[in-house]
Amino acid sequence: MAKKQTNSRREKEEFVKIDAYMIPAQQAEMYRVLREAVAEEVFAYLEGHYVKVQRLTEDEDEGEMIIALDENNQRQVTYILNPANISQAQKARDKDQMEKYMENFIANQNK
Repeated sequence: MAKKQTNSRREKEEFVKIDAYMIPAQQAEMYRVLREAVAEEVFAYLEGHYVKVQRLTEDEDEGEMIIALDENNQRQVTYILNPANISQAQKARDKDQMEKYMENFIANQNK
């Protein structure tokens, strides 16, 4: 009797943990570089608009984030460095619209 193949391609694919997220191994290095580039741009944007900006991890499940605080040390922005945010930011970077992206992100977060 022939063995039935039960493993799909996805099950065989290797993943690498980057921060709190599992990324396909083939994309891991590119994701790492992109994530850092986005983090630097977000950090720089927030530094230009807020008194204090920090990069930290508060929750291991959410992973690393960038926060911006006002003059009263109140959090105004929380930007989680997750794959969805990195992907959206990359699209904005490709269109040279990072400032507009951040303005929209902050406006949507403060609703």
